[in-house]
Amino acid sequence: MVSDIEESLRFIERNTRTGYRIEKLRREDVPEYPMRALREAITNAVMHRDYFEAGANVFVEIYDDRIEISNPGGLPRGLNREELGTRSVRRNPLIADLLHRIALIEKAGTGIRRMIEDAKKHKCPEPKFTVNGFFTATFWPNIEIARKITPQVTGQVTEQVGGQVSEQVTPQVIAVLEAARTARTREELQGAVGLRDREHFRKTYLEPLLVAGWLKMTIPDKRRSSKQRYRTTDLGRKVLARRSKGS
Repeated sequence: MVSDIEESLRFIERNTRTGYRIEKLRREDVPEYPMRALREAITNAVMHRDYFEAGANVFVEIYDDRIEISNPGGLPRGLNREELGTRSVRRNPLIADLLHRIALIEKAGTGIRRMIEDAKKHKCPEPKFTVNGFFTATFWPNIEIARKITPQVTGQVTEQVGGQVSEQVTPQVIAVLEAARTARTREELQGAVGLRDREHFRKTYLEPLLVAGWLKMTIPDKRRSSKQRYRTTDLGRKVLARRSKGS
C-alpha cells in the first residue's frame, strides 16, 4: 500500500514538468504541481476507498491542464459535502490507523485543508473536490511555471494505484519512440515526425520525452556532443508495447 502511494507520486513526477526560479544566485527546481498536496490526496484516496466495490481502484489521471485523483465510494456515510476539511469519518479505520502510525496522515479531518494550503503556497489554483459516486480531487499547475514549460507529451496519462498504467500518446511521439529503438541523431528523429523547425521539435518532443524518461541520451555527460544519439528507454518500450496491445 505504502509502495503504491510512493510509486504513484513517482508516476506524477515522470509525467509532469519541473520549472525553476533563481533566488540569491541559486537555481531552485520547482515542480509545476503541489507535490505535498498530491501526496495527501493519494493517501486520502487509498484510505477512504470503498474496498467492497470489486475492480474499483484509486485513479491518478494526468491531463494537459490538470491532475485528477479519484476513489470509488464517494463520501463515507455520515459525512456531507459542507463538512469536508473540518470533520472526518473513517471508512477504513484499520488502514487509517496504519497510515497514521507511519506518519503518512496527520490529524483526522485536516487533509482537505492541508491540500488547499499547500496548493496556495505553491501558487496554484485552489483544488476542487467533487462527489458523484467517486470522490475526485482536481489540481491545477502553477500558471507561471506552466507557461515556461508548455511542451506536451500526452493528452492524458492514467494510473490505477496498485494497478496498471496506460498512456494516450500522439502519433508523433510514437514515431519518435519507434525510430529511436535504434540510436538516432536529433535530425533523424526530427525527420521521423516530419518537422522542419528544430526548436519546435526540441521543445515539443525531444525535451519532454527525455524528462518523462521515455528517451535517453547515449552521451548524457556531453549534451551537445556531435556524436550525441538518442535511444528509447525500457520505459519508452513499455509505452510502445502497451500502445501495440491497445491498437
